[in-house]
Amino acid sequence: MGIFEPFRAIGYITGGVPFSVQRLGTETFVTVSVGKAFQIYNCAKLTLVLAGPQLPKKIRALASYREYTFAAYGNEIGVFKRAHEVATWRRHSAKVNLLLLFGEHILSIDVDGNLFVWGFKGIDENLAPVGHIMLGENFTPSCIMHPDTYLNKVILGSQQGSLQLWNISTKTKLYEFKGWKSSVTSCVSSPALDVIAVGCADGKIHVHNIRYDEEVITFSHSMRGAVTSLSFSTDGQPLLASGSSSGVVSIWNLEKRRLQSVIKDAHDGSIISLHFMANEPVLMSSSADNSIKMWIFDTSDGDPRLLRFRSGHSAPPLCIKFYANGRHILSAGQDRAFRLFSVVQDQQSRELSQRHVTKRAKKLKLKEEEIKLKPVIAFDVGKMTF
Repeated sequence: MGIFEPFRAIGYITGGVPFSVQRLGTETFVTVSVGKAFQIYNCAKLTLVLAGPQLPKKIRALASYREYTFAAYGNEIGVFKRAHEVATWRRHSAKVNLLLLFGEHILSIDVDGNLFVWGFKGIDENLAPVGHIMLGENFTPSCIMHPDTYLNKVILGSQQGSLQLWNISTKTKLYEFKGWKSSVTSCVSSPALDVIAVGCADGKIHVHNIRYDEEVITFSHSMRGAVTSLSFSTDGQPLLASGSSSGVVSIWNLEKRRLQSVIKDAHDGSIISLHFMANEPVLMSSSADNSIKMWIFDTSDGDPRLLRFRSGHSAPPLCIKFYANGRHILSAGQDRAFRLFSVVQDQQSRELSQRHVTKRAKKLKLKEEEIKLKPVIAFDVGKMTF
């Protein structure tokens, strides 16, 4: 290893790639990208349990299955067992944008519309895809999902606004949905049979019956930007969460067909991912502001409250210093935050500059930015003796 070879990122919680959530036994884990590497957190306390190796290029998509992590970077897909790379899949000639865990297969899609099916039984020997589909012209894939109970079938959304239903086994296109004349930015299956939710760039959310190609209900938050992520609650509450490019999370009541609550300052950047925990009243969100947050729905009015979070600088650091014999790093950034990062135990990292900003801003009826510190341009550290 060279003296200046990257080892791991400090203070990098998550990047602009959707996370991958999986349940192992009684525990839930989330895999996130941090530039050219991936990290895995245990959702019980959002503790870091594994950091992956540095890859040649930035990660563009993630998927996970048991102890395996699949990371797309450039035209290639790396297969990792825990932190060790066991295979590299090379067949794409364009950048891979989407990955989907599909039974005992991984589906990968590149920007040119090539869909490859990979099997991960005997992963060390089988490096060739088991299937290939060319999606055709005038269809630039933007999202992919598997509708529950639909055997061997996936739905793909496009930047042109249409959606297609494909049978992966027979490699045939079964149906094309015309869409709503706006780019499809997110699509997700619902707990109800034959029903999906589709988010569009114009800020509208379409809850749609795919069996009859009929609209069930349409929600709109066009004032908050494009719909960037969606997730249905599975704990019995009829809720749909939507994230926007403005950093706002909206909670929609499907039974009453109206907006239930809004988390206005959920994140300082665009929402990248949303995920309701299985059979729990807990929603996890990640954003381009370098943070993961978990929200719990346990209040009498039905509004979510922040349960736990991990965050780092949302804008570049301006000055940093080692502290406590090199075990910690003090850092000030353009995001008006002064932070302590632990080099040894990641969960000890925290913000020092401002406490309970959200609560104070709400009480004073001000924006969080208005009560934060001015940007720190210099600082020094010394020991106090008594």
